[in-house]
Amino acid sequence: MVMEKWPFGMTDVVDIAVVAIVVYFFLHLIRGTRAVQMLIGVAVVVVVYQLARQFGLFTVEWIFSHFFSAFIVILVVLFQQEIRRALMRVAVNPLASNSGADVSMVAMLVESSFALVQRGWGGLIVIERDTGLRHLFESGVEMNVPLKPDMILSLFCPEAPMHDGAIVVAGGEVVAGRVLLPLAQSNALPGDYGTRHRAAVGLTEETDALVIVVSEERGDVHLVRKGQLGEVLSRRALHQALKEQLSLLSDIPSSTANAVKGAP
Repeated sequence: MVMEKWPFGMTDVVDIAVVAIVVYFFLHLIRGTRAVQMLIGVAVVVVVYQLARQFGLFTVEWIFSHFFSAFIVILVVLFQQEIRRALMRVAVNPLASNSGADVSMVAMLVESSFALVQRGWGGLIVIERDTGLRHLFESGVEMNVPLKPDMILSLFCPEAPMHDGAIVVAGGEVVAGRVLLPLAQSNALPGDYGTRHRAAVGLTEETDALVIVVSEERGDVHLVRKGQLGEVLSRRALHQALKEQLSLLSDIPSSTANAVKGAP
């Protein structure tokens, strides 16, 4: 019997490359999340189903065949958060950039954060990046005011009517206040962290936004990204982290860099 030769061309290379990229992107997306355990559970179900067919366990096979008849719906329900996060990242405009972010914006963010620390007030400052956050504005108040420490303090003052929730910063302006953020799962953070930190982690799990969290109880500052709380930051460390995340390292004038370097 002569086996027919399978022509392997450039189309096959592209096909394999696309599948490999999709698999890599999916694994990178679910790494460190609950989806890993759920994926293992699905794999166990598939193995049990194959064993039932192999050894003639008709009742087990019948049960699992009905399970797999609605497999797509089950996958959507199980991985709805991961699917939503993936679609939001795929929909990011590839031509978008952080051109709205500049040195003065970073300086204002740092100054505002530590002004809150000095007064013992808490705050959530969301920095919009490529993923749009306009869908969050419905839960808050849309505005377009300058990003200045006095403005941030007036918004997060405990006596102010808009101190609850977060503010959203984009293009060097505060574009929304009193915004409600999606909460991370209860086991995503240690029990001694409250709603404010969970909200920051929850938003950054779904989008590429950065969130500065100022804790009124501890008086510390965190920069949250990609669902990770990170360590407590000093004024200098926060400035450096924002520069790195907003790709401003090469744009910092030497005078500003030296001033920040000397900051505590």
